[in-house]
Amino acid sequence: MEVFMGSINQIIDTAVALYKKSPRVVVDIVGKPGEGKSDASVQIMQKLGFSDDRILVVHINNHDVVDFTGVPSVTDGMTKFNPSEMFYKFREGTGGGGIILEELHQSSTHHQTWAAGFMLERETPSFKLDDKVCIIATGNRAEDRAGAKPLLGHLNDRMYHFDVETSLDDWCAWALQNDVDPLGIAFMRLRPNLLNDYDPNRRSNPTQRSWTKLFTEVPTDLPSDLYLMACEGKVGDGAAAEWVAARDMMAKMPNIDVVRMHPETTETPKEPAVRYAIATSLSMTSTADSFETDLKYVTRMPKEFAVVYLTDALKKNPEVQASKAFTDYAVKNQDIFKS
Repeated sequence: MEVFMGSINQIIDTAVALYKKSPRVVVDIVGKPGEGKSDASVQIMQKLGFSDDRILVVHINNHDVVDFTGVPSVTDGMTKFNPSEMFYKFREGTGGGGIILEELHQSSTHHQTWAAGFMLERETPSFKLDDKVCIIATGNRAEDRAGAKPLLGHLNDRMYHFDVETSLDDWCAWALQNDVDPLGIAFMRLRPNLLNDYDPNRRSNPTQRSWTKLFTEVPTDLPSDLYLMACEGKVGDGAAAEWVAARDMMAKMPNIDVVRMHPETTETPKEPAVRYAIATSLSMTSTADSFETDLKYVTRMPKEFAVVYLTDALKKNPEVQASKAFTDYAVKNQDIFKS
């Protein structure tokens, strides 16, 4: 079995290219819990141009196989399979769409046998899938103790298997576009090993999914003891303690408005956590008008933090590349852009 290991964005790009070449391809995205497999699957379908109502997420273990094949009934002495709605809307003639089979690796032999036939024949007992429908599977690894089992040999043979490799850059790029707390993004840059530190022996783990939920769901104005308790409940004691300590230090970050009014005189922080925080916060609010001023400030810090600012600012607002400030900086710092 050939396995490709790549970042989420690499897997998305590769899968999209495969499906554009042949919708009959089946991609299997495998990784630790919380690494973004489900989100990646939906993004693949969206990049293929499918609207939300043409993307079906099926948690395969929540269903009996009869839900997929159709409920049998007897008419005039003949057994007939009555199709369930979930796949029927993807029948031949309905056009393109995406079916995501979640947690295939956790499924029973019976489910796996059905999936192998469904992927190969692309039909149920009562109808065929449209030729433009794409199928994706996801699952965890056996060592994650999430219930994953070895897949049947013939099922393995019908899929492209992509193992997810953690990518800090991919997650940060996604977080910038999805209103994740900039201090949280800065912390992940400071402690990248905590982005996906999954251990099946722990009840709560620091994973991409856990951090994202923590940064978007936990009220930041909670009393400090309650805030720490909430964080521990999501990412575990050790990771939570590190995050809360870093967040407290990041509170020393200069005011963004003051920085932009006085970029050449406002004090630059010495602590790495605070430097990451100010660079990320500036990038998330950067505009073509503020870019030149921001550069004056971030270039007073070590170059790595200017790179953080530039990377995020360009992803958040690509139009800043047209500014004279960017052109001048790029000419003077060609080594950064070559690397």
